[in-house]
This record gives sequence, C-alpha cells and structure tokens, in this order.
Amino acid sequence: MAIYHCSIKIISRAGGRSAVASAAYRSGEKLYNEETGLTHDFTKKGGVVMNEIILPDNAPERFKDRSILWNEVQQIEKRSDAQFAREVEVALPAEMSRSQQIECVREYIRDNFVTQGMIADWALHDKGDGNPHAHIMLTLRGLDEQEKWLPKQKSVFANARDDQGKAIFDPSLPSYDPKNREETFMYRIPQLDAEGNQKTRIRKGKGTEYLWEKITIPVNDWNDYSKAEIWRASWAEHCNRYLTPENQIDHRSYARQGIDRVPTIHEGVTARSMEREGKEADRCLINRNIRERNLIRKQMADVAKEITDYITKKAGEILERFKEFGRSIGTVKGTGRNAGYSGKAAGRDRGNNGGELESAGTVGRIHELKQYAEKTESDITRAERSIADTDQRIAELKSVIKEKEADRNGRLDKLKQRRSAIHAGGNAGSDRRSAEREYPTSELNSAIADIRSFLADISAQEKNYATTKNAARSGYRL
Repeated sequence: MAIYHCSIKIISRAGGRSAVASAAYRSGEKLYNEETGLTHDFTKKGGVVMNEIILPDNAPERFKDRSILWNEVQQIEKRSDAQFAREVEVALPAEMSRSQQIECVREYIRDNFVTQGMIADWALHDKGDGNPHAHIMLTLRGLDEQEKWLPKQKSVFANARDDQGKAIFDPSLPSYDPKNREETFMYRIPQLDAEGNQKTRIRKGKGTEYLWEKITIPVNDWNDYSKAEIWRASWAEHCNRYLTPENQIDHRSYARQGIDRVPTIHEGVTARSMEREGKEADRCLINRNIRERNLIRKQMADVAKEITDYITKKAGEILERFKEFGRSIGTVKGTGRNAGYSGKAAGRDRGNNGGELESAGTVGRIHELKQYAEKTESDITRAERSIADTDQRIAELKSVIKEKEADRNGRLDKLKQRRSAIHAGGNAGSDRRSAEREYPTSELNSAIADIRSFLADISAQEKNYATTKNAARSGYRL
C-alpha cells in the first residue's frame, strides 16, 4: 500500500511567521517582505522540483507574481494575530510517476480550492530520499467582481432562535434583505428586554428605533471543521485514480477502517538523518518495534483463521455423517424391496425359501446399520472431544498472547516516555541492546510455534482417522 499523508495548518502572524517568508521557503525563491523590510532568500534550497500559482477565474493576473500576492495578503490583514494562509501538505506516493504526481496535485487543487474562490500557491519538494511531497498555500479571503478582497466575516440579521433561545442565522430559512425591506421585514428576530418586550432606542433626529438581533457569521465555509475531512478524503480519491488496486490509500485511521494494526509515528528529517549516519534514532526504533508487533499480530490472525477453518470443516463432516445415516435409514424403510432380489416386489409370496432369504437379508442390513450408527456416534463423540480440546487450547493461547501484548505495550509506552532523554549522539549500540531487552519477541514467536504444532497434530490425527474410517467401510455397501 502507498503512503498516505495530508496535514492542514494555519500560517498566522500570531506565531511570529509571515506569508512572504513561508512562500519564499516553499517555492525556493527570493522574496522581499514589505512589512518587515527583510529579504527572504531560499534560492539555494535544494529539493524544490517546481512551483506555480493557480488563480480562480475572478482573480487578477498580477497575483501570478508571488511577491505581490503575499505582500498584499499581509497588508490587508491588520490584526496582530491575523491568519494569512492555510497550508495543506500532502505526501506524493512514490508509486506514481513525476508527471502523474504533478497532474494529481493540480486536479486536487482545482477541484477542492480554486473552484471555491481560493488562490493556491504550491510547490513540489523531492530530495531523492523517498519522501516526495507538496506544500499548498491557500488564501483565506475571496475576491469580489471588482477584484477586491472580501471580508472574512459579515454582520447579518438573525432569522431564528436555537433551543436555548439564542439568536442564530439559519441559511436554510428566509432572511431579511435591507434592499427589499417591504417583503422581508418579517424575517428579523427582535432584541428582547428582561420583560420580554422588544428593545428600542432614541436616535437624535430619527425618533424611536426598534432593535433587532444581529450576529456575525463567516463569509465562506472554508474554516468549517467538516472541510478537513472532505479535503483529506479527496486527496486519497485523487491519488487512487493513478494507483493500482494493491496500492490504494485511505484517509481514515486503522481503527476507522476496522484494521487490527498499530499505526507508526512520524519519524521526521532529523531521525532519518541519524539513521543514515549509522546512529539509532528513538523514533525509528519505535517504528521498527511497531512493525514487528504488527507482523506478530498478523501471524496470530493467520493462525486463528487456520483454527476456525479446521473447526468449520470438522463440523461440516459431522453434519454429512448425520445426513448419510439418515439416507441409509430412509433406504431401508422406504423402498420395500430386498437388495438381493432386484426388480421383484418384496411382499410377494416366493415360497418359504425366498421368504427366509429375504428375512435374513433384512436382519443383516439392520445389524449393519446399527453398527454404522454406533460408529457414527463414536466418531461424533471423538470430534466433539477434539473440538472441546481445541477450544481449551485456543483459550489458553489467547490468554498467553494477551499477557504478552499487554507487557509489550507497557514497555513501548515506557520507551516513548524516555524519548526526550535519548540524545542524538547517544550510544546507539547500548540503546539497541536495551530495546531488544525491552521488546522480547521469542516468547510470542514460541506461542505461534506452539499453535502451528498443535494444528499439525490435529491434522495428522484427522488423516489417520480418515484412513481408518475408509478401511472399515470398504466392505460395507448400502
């Protein structure tokens, strides 16, 4: 399966960041910041494969210039904690070619952002370390017909109240339009005083004015939490158009997908650099142990499936024996004919000799059926005993596995807590030996071997039983 990654974050002035510096870093260009007077030069930054700006239909062409775009964004945002841009970072599956990666990102940007009125400034990074990814910077304000920036919020008359009586604006209901007062005046919600009467105020030169509830709402829904889920799902959908069935990605967590697997953690550039230098990073160590645990869990699941299949097969064989026994009894009771005298009615008078032979044949068949019934009952008892033994063994093994997993999880949590104490230049060899002591796998592997040996014994017993059964029945015919 290809790797899925899609993170969403905000670039704001409150964090001491600037839109111009962020754009310069991601694009690998040199940009002048008019707000601070600084020049941000990232022309020597490696790994920037390409960058481009995609505009919506109503955006002016001047915003194709990265410096003009983000300096203007910083100028329109006056607050000390103003939000400049939204960044969407996505991992590009290595299974896709470079042209497919670029085409996929462009389609994703157009379908989800540009069609909604956002300006997208994106860059593709790839240092050849197996981690190609794209940074997508998006504007937070829309543009009007005159190519002017729209406000992020607007004040509107409330048109409904919630369950607590608070004034709200429901876009699904009719609302008041100041340009069409006569036909929409009834859609306003009055401000009420403590006695439940509408509030008023006296305005100089205008007399008494009635007060109505007004609230502030976003101009667009780009900041809704629901958008994050939509954008993350859309990235997976766009990538899957270029990926083979076995490499399909999914934006949902393992738990939401119903997959019994522990997710790995983000390693980061520093940890991978340490690994390349021959050192052992704690994040990479944790991931190696998580992968080992996932492998053991998969092996356990495979063994459990083998046991389930065996029990299901055994139950089916018992059912077939019951059916065969039922058909045998039906043959004796329903035919009314003797097997030794085919084509002649058993009830006709054939003389004393014929009657004696017929009686003897019937008695013999009944005796054989009784023996077969007794053998079937014995086989069923053996099968039930075998299944009971299997259930007990499975319960014991599950208990052992549960204890080992709990111990292993506790040790992994301890290792995570000690991450801050592990220095980059630490003793990698001692860390590795410590990790091996923290994560013994021999016991769990021994449990798997025990299960497989148990299944092999059962299989051998079943083969011996089948051989004995066939030999016993070789002389018996209905």
